[in-house]
Amino acid sequence: MADQDEAAIVEQAAGPGTRRGLRVGAALIVVLLGGGALYGWLSRKSIADDYLAGELARLGLPATYQIAAIGPDEQVLRNLVIGDPRRPDLTIEEVHVATRLRFGLPGVGRITLIRPRLFGAVVRGKPSFGALDKLLFTGSKAPFRLPDYDVDVQDGRARIATDYGTIGVKVGGKGALRDGFVGEVAAIAPNFSAQGCDVSSLSLYGRVAIKAERPTFAGPVRLGSASCAAQGLSVGQSGIQAKVTLSQALDGGEGELRALAQNLITPQAKAAKLRGKVKFAYRQGVLNAKVDATGERVAIDAARAGRLGVSAQVRATNGFSRFQIEGDASGTGIATGPGLDEALSVAQRGGQGTLAEPLISRIRQSLARHARDATLDGSFLVRRGAEGLSVVVPRIGLHGQDGTSLLAASRVQVLARPEGLPHISGNFTTGGADLPRIAGRMERAKDGSLVLHVQMARYQAGDASFAIPDLLIVQARNGAIGFAGGVIASGVLPGGRADNLMLPVDGRWHDDMLALWRSCANVRFDRLTLASLSIDRRQLTVCPANGRPLVTVSGGKASVAGGIAALDLAGRLGQTPIRIASGPVGFAYPGVITARSVDVSLGPTATPSRFRIANLTARAGREIGGTFDGSDVALNAVPLDLHEVRGRWRYAGGALTLADASFRLEDREAVDRFQPVIAREATLSLRDNIIDAKALLREPTSDRPILLTTIRHDLSRGRGAADLAVQDITFDQKLQPDTLTRLALGVIANARGTVRGQGRIDWDSAGVTSQGTFKTDKLDFAAAFGPVQGVSGAIQFSDLLGLVTAPRQTLKVASINPGIEVNDGTIVYALQPNYVLSVEGGTWPFVGGTLKLQPTRMIIGSDAIQNYTMEVTGADAALFVQRLELANLNATGTFDGTLPLVIDKNGGRIEGGMLRSRPPGGNVSYVGELTYKDLSAMANFAFDTLRSLDYRQMTIGMDGALQGEIVTRVSFSGVTQGEGAMKNFLTRRIGKLPIQFNVNLRAPFFQLITSFKSLYDPAYVRDPRTLGLIDANGKTPPRASNATLSADRAKPSIQPTVSEPMP
Repeated sequence: MADQDEAAIVEQAAGPGTRRGLRVGAALIVVLLGGGALYGWLSRKSIADDYLAGELARLGLPATYQIAAIGPDEQVLRNLVIGDPRRPDLTIEEVHVATRLRFGLPGVGRITLIRPRLFGAVVRGKPSFGALDKLLFTGSKAPFRLPDYDVDVQDGRARIATDYGTIGVKVGGKGALRDGFVGEVAAIAPNFSAQGCDVSSLSLYGRVAIKAERPTFAGPVRLGSASCAAQGLSVGQSGIQAKVTLSQALDGGEGELRALAQNLITPQAKAAKLRGKVKFAYRQGVLNAKVDATGERVAIDAARAGRLGVSAQVRATNGFSRFQIEGDASGTGIATGPGLDEALSVAQRGGQGTLAEPLISRIRQSLARHARDATLDGSFLVRRGAEGLSVVVPRIGLHGQDGTSLLAASRVQVLARPEGLPHISGNFTTGGADLPRIAGRMERAKDGSLVLHVQMARYQAGDASFAIPDLLIVQARNGAIGFAGGVIASGVLPGGRADNLMLPVDGRWHDDMLALWRSCANVRFDRLTLASLSIDRRQLTVCPANGRPLVTVSGGKASVAGGIAALDLAGRLGQTPIRIASGPVGFAYPGVITARSVDVSLGPTATPSRFRIANLTARAGREIGGTFDGSDVALNAVPLDLHEVRGRWRYAGGALTLADASFRLEDREAVDRFQPVIAREATLSLRDNIIDAKALLREPTSDRPILLTTIRHDLSRGRGAADLAVQDITFDQKLQPDTLTRLALGVIANARGTVRGQGRIDWDSAGVTSQGTFKTDKLDFAAAFGPVQGVSGAIQFSDLLGLVTAPRQTLKVASINPGIEVNDGTIVYALQPNYVLSVEGGTWPFVGGTLKLQPTRMIIGSDAIQNYTMEVTGADAALFVQRLELANLNATGTFDGTLPLVIDKNGGRIEGGMLRSRPPGGNVSYVGELTYKDLSAMANFAFDTLRSLDYRQMTIGMDGALQGEIVTRVSFSGVTQGEGAMKNFLTRRIGKLPIQFNVNLRAPFFQLITSFKSLYDPAYVRDPRTLGLIDANGKTPPRASNATLSADRAKPSIQPTVSEPMP
């Protein structure tokens, strides 16, 4: 109403002229506007071109295009190219821009892009689209918003080249970008390679929708395969069904992912399938998600499972620099994996021959039986914060198919710090039928350190067992780990066995260095066996050296240094009691092992065999070996002692060997049966309880080989044998019997000849036996009773060590000359215990009769008086004179008698020797010419009268030392003149009288015959000056002192081959 009034007032105010002017003006304006519009329409392309060129120039985009149409409702551009036309960044075949009115004003309507093509690249992780980078990457910090356009993209495509491969993209759809756009997107990367990993057939396809400026993608992401050969990673055909909605600023979102991966392989695990479902939301840098994942046919080296599942809530902030994952884990069809079984198999094979083998074998069998279809359930909490990564397991359990608990853990916490070792706490137990029962409890002490107590009940397999009564492990705040406790083990060890071996455990691990036994350790055992050596209950205190740990391991290298103050062990070697004592024992690795004053006693306490080693050294490596010296060996069963034993030894491959050994062998008897002999380059080996030894014994002065000894001894049976071989012992000036045995002193000397033979010594629990046979083809020597030549024969010892022979040993003797040589004799004898020589007899042909040695006994090497009786039967006086080469003397008659010989340390002598003629007697006559010209007439008469004498009986008695004066008493009875004597009245008258001649001769026995010859031949009388009896002036020289005479008499009296020089 008011408006009407106002209009009326205006109309009244205007006159007629005014209204005409308004009409003319309005017409003029219309004309002008129409003309301008006509000009604009006619010039529309030019105007649009100028406008687009200006805008492109303002944006700095180099572009070319063609204006196809400019209309009131739509503008059309063709062949739009942005960037270098030769390598454009964007091309669009046609761009249709619709015009729409908004609030009565024209505006941009839908933009249709027909076949747009975008080209880009990602270099070193930075995307670039060439000239378009100015529009896309402005650097603005304002929140991102989608452009407020309504677009229609038809057959849009992009090609993006990266350092790893090319990505192709296809896009289609239409609608407002801020609300209402619906389309499809697809992307594919046929081959992708990055950092040693290859990806094939990676693709994406899905529906894209935008509502309220929030884009949503729904569709699959597929993968043909992927592998990282260097890392050992691979996955087969896989895919993710995604539905993701982003926030308006594209800095967050939520969604759901359903994943399926096949044939997933990592160095630590593999799975046939991995299924997962993730619901997540990411806002303002905070991720919240719920994860449900299931792996099928999952396997690691240690175990495998038919199914493993995890259900967890995940919360992460600051790009996962802080996160928390809390959930539950479950599994079915769990069994031991090939890796664990192979590791146990390797450990079992490595422990072959030790107590570990049966224990590990039982564990393997039990795991295969009870952990075949086990189940797993538990919960966990994983956090990462300022203190580091921590894992908390409130509970977890592994149960066998029968429900038995195989492993249970509770309140387990692991805190991994950026530096140092992780902190671990919690409790765990293991068990189940036939499996070790181990209990552990870890807790934090007041000082912040972690303390773990571990106990393991006695676990047994056959005769092997292992237990941990208590083991304390402490981890300090600085990460250092210390442990102390002990283990008890029984069973087989390399080369032996231990029963209830109690070994303390004490050590520390810090800064990549392990130190064990920082103080003395007491090692105890009920019994310790090495090969055939069994040590009874003992305790050994092993101490480190110089304040250092006994064992140190650092940088992959181990060192050992320690010692034992003394050894005092007792037990048995095979079935033989043994005691081992020593001085200090030190050992080092790398380095040597040394032992001093080792004393080993074998056998009963009353009759032991002793091994004393002054110094023993060894160097340990792949094998252990060293030297020994100053050793003495005395075997009770064998009465021989080894002294000054030294050499090299080595223990490798379960065998102990001695090489280059030298020693001196001595007789242990009070009266040595033989002199010491030596050996060098002797060898010995001990393998499988068998000792083999070999040595060549030599006489030390001449270095002549005497005896080759080969020994084999079975320690397990306590029996052995020694084979003795004498190739050839040659006696000459360098080697005599008395250099081999003092028993030959006073019995045999000046030997010439060769002896050979062999022997054997056997011993066992019943005792020692020995035997041997020794031979000679020809042996010459000088004996107490005279020279002996051509001894031949064999000696069979039934007790070689005791020098006892079998009965009736026989020796052939070519000749023996106790003053009168006898030939071709035979001696029958036997050596009896206690060095008794029992002579059963000896027989020699003797001047037509026989000379017999009557049975006698003597002790070899004894100073006791020894008696021999030589019996003469049927000796022919004529042959006797002929044997003596008394050319001018004839004799007849047959004699019998005995010559008792007594031999002691001063020599031999005849006591009560008597030869008696047989009836009817005989004759003694001188058939030569008298050579003495200065006899008186009476003397010549007497000699002619006694030139030939017949006798009815003659006796010859002899007494005295063989090497001294012999008193010979010759008695003739019933004497008459014989044929050839001077006869006259006086001799015939005297012949009727009973005449008896008694002749006493005192002279050295071996000069007696010479003295007798000198009666009728002065050529046999030596010049006294040549004998030193008078000097050149006929005076007697000074007599030798008594001391000299005594010394000469004290020398052993062995009759040489020739008693004195003959004229």
